[in-house]
Amino acid sequence: MLASLPLPDILINTDDFNRVMLLAERVSDRLPYVSSYLVRELNRAEVCQPWDPAGVSMGQRVRFRLDDEPIQRLGRLTYPRGMVPAKGDVPILGGIGAALIGMHRNSTIEWMDNGRLRTLTVLDFGW
Repeated sequence: MLASLPLPDILINTDDFNRVMLLAERVSDRLPYVSSYLVRELNRAEVCQPWDPAGVSMGQRVRFRLDDEPIQRLGRLTYPRGMVPAKGDVPILGGIGAALIGMHRNSTIEWMDNGRLRTLTVLDFGW
């Protein structure tokens, strides 16, 4: 199944861009799909200075919805810290975390998750 929505605009600060790109390169052998997805997202992103407002950034809490689920989810976009993420962490090396980086409020993105087309909509972030 192919994505049907256009890719949303994303805005990433230079600190996140550099750190996430390095991480994506380091895990390319172990997590090739996530790595290539992150590289694609970073390459199409608009990049701003670290002090300028950006989309969803590393370390920020974000409220989002998956697919057409009625529930809203809340998590913090995080770098890997070990084998098991802490409660509330949304690791950047997972499908949801990779989809969140740089997203704006009320924007939606599609991605393939184990052969299933999924959508993620950002409702709020930044606190």
